[in-house]
Amino acid sequence: MANSKIQPFARKQYEYSSRTLCDLSSCTKEQVKEYFLNTYNLDEGIFAGIKEAQYFYKCPDRLRLPIVFYVAHPASVYVNKLMLAGLLKKRVNPEFESLFETGVDEMSWDDTENYRMGGTFRWPSMEEVFDYRERVKKVILDVIDNTPLNLPITQDSPWWSVFMGFDHERIHIETSSVLIRQMPIDCVQKPEGWKYAPAELDGPPGPNSFIKVPAGKAVLGKPKDFPTYGWDNEYGYCEVDVPEFEASKYPVTNREFFQFVNDGGYQNKDLWTAEGWHWVQFRKAVHPTFWVCDQLCNSGCGGDLSSYSHCQPKYFSSNGHIYQ
Repeated sequence: MANSKIQPFARKQYEYSSRTLCDLSSCTKEQVKEYFLNTYNLDEGIFAGIKEAQYFYKCPDRLRLPIVFYVAHPASVYVNKLMLAGLLKKRVNPEFESLFETGVDEMSWDDTENYRMGGTFRWPSMEEVFDYRERVKKVILDVIDNTPLNLPITQDSPWWSVFMGFDHERIHIETSSVLIRQMPIDCVQKPEGWKYAPAELDGPPGPNSFIKVPAGKAVLGKPKDFPTYGWDNEYGYCEVDVPEFEASKYPVTNREFFQFVNDGGYQNKDLWTAEGWHWVQFRKAVHPTFWVCDQLCNSGCGGDLSSYSHCQPKYFSSNGHIYQ
């Protein structure tokens, strides 16, 4: 591991807005290239939120690998899938494409200290990982430029593996941002160009009443000729009779869930499914992971952060408000 405190992603500027999906029945190479670069840069941009290179080797979640894995993982998947599709004839870095290919399951049954989760394993330096991503980016751009584009792109097309890589990386934009949010606050920073969501409203939200939904048929499944990439479990046709039910007009608000927490919701087994209650017990959760109190709750981190708690009294002012 490099000792440098300078983390490579902080040297670049990123745009935090997403391009629209490519239409696989009519897209051009220029559109594919633009979508790829947008995907790649969005993924890298979230890692600009980590202060120093050393923090990439932390485990903010005990069921996940260190952050460094998720930096290189999407790039390794591009290479491995394109090799299988025949679009690449030579690997970029065989060692990395093995090391970073497969992660761990986030469920409790995969809570194992495998060789990459132990404290003695030596990960590549961040400079090596950054360089690997740069090399993979050039390879993907070369594939896009030099591979004949026959439309429409279907599951039988070698180009399907390219779009699989795009979609896979975009999934990890979400999962990696969750892990970064679970890092100790002293390890993270606001990336340049990042915009926070509003912290306050002009007034409290209005009532969130329940709306009655009449009984009817729900149709699930994506047609095979739909012109966007999809995973295998998105396809098929399933028609289900759904009985009448009620649902809240809006998603549950923080205020509403706060009431659930204060009413002892995390201590009442009757309010959870069997699997959900098992998760509450396993995590020792008393409120959502991203909420904080002043009770030193277990934060579920791993490695040398296993005893760390986000819920520290020092983050609260004398009137009970969280310091910004």
